[in-house]
Amino acid sequence: MAIRFVGLFASDPVYQAAQAQLTLCDRLPAAGDAAWGLWPAPATLGTTLLGKLGAVPGAHVIVHGSQKRMPVGGTQLIGVPAGEQEQHDLTGETAGSLRAWLAAHPGAALSIVVKLTTSPRTTFAGTIVEILNHELSAHAEPYADFLIAEAAAPGTGVVGTADQQHRALAAGDPRYRLIGAVYVTTHLAADQAPCYRTRMAQDTVANATLPPGV
Repeated sequence: MAIRFVGLFASDPVYQAAQAQLTLCDRLPAAGDAAWGLWPAPATLGTTLLGKLGAVPGAHVIVHGSQKRMPVGGTQLIGVPAGEQEQHDLTGETAGSLRAWLAAHPGAALSIVVKLTTSPRTTFAGTIVEILNHELSAHAEPYADFLIAEAAAPGTGVVGTADQQHRALAAGDPRYRLIGAVYVTTHLAADQAPCYRTRMAQDTVANATLPPGV
C-alpha cells in the first residue's frame, strides 16, 4: 500500500541523508554486477526493494528511526482486526498460522514495522543504511513476498522464521549484497562506507555478506 519513513527520518539530517542514499543504491541488477560475483541470484530481483515494499497488498510498511544507546534494528508484522484497536504481533507465525489469522480477520489492517536506533556516537549515514538494508532485505521483504503471493494466489505464500531469515542473509541474501556493494563502492566518505562496514562487522549475521572483492 505505502512505505513511510517516520521518527528521526522526518527531522534529522543524517537520517534523511541515509534514506536518500539507500534510495539511490536500491536498483535493479546490472550487467557489471557480475564482476562482484552476484550472478545469477540477483537476476531474480524483478523490482527495487523500496518499490516492492511500497506496493504490498493490504499492508503499510513503516520505518521508524530513533536515538537510544545502541545501533540496532528490529522488524515486526503487526495485524489489527477490523473495528478493533488491539495490535496482534504476527512476527513469529508460520505461513499456515498467518493464513489462518488472515482468514479469521478479514479486512484486518497490516503493518510491517521496522524500527532502528542509533546512539549519538553512532548516528552516521553508513550505520543507518546498513541497519536499514539488513532489516528491509532480510525481514521486511520476506513478509512482503508472503502477502504479495497470498493476494495473487491464496495458499502459495511462504515465509520463514526470524532464524531462517537470518540464515538466508548469512548465506548471501542477493538483495542485501547488491545494495551493500553499490553503497560501499559509491559512498566512500569517512562517515559513510567505512561506517557501513563497521556496523556490518559488528553484526554476526550480516558479517561477511558483501561480495568478494567489494
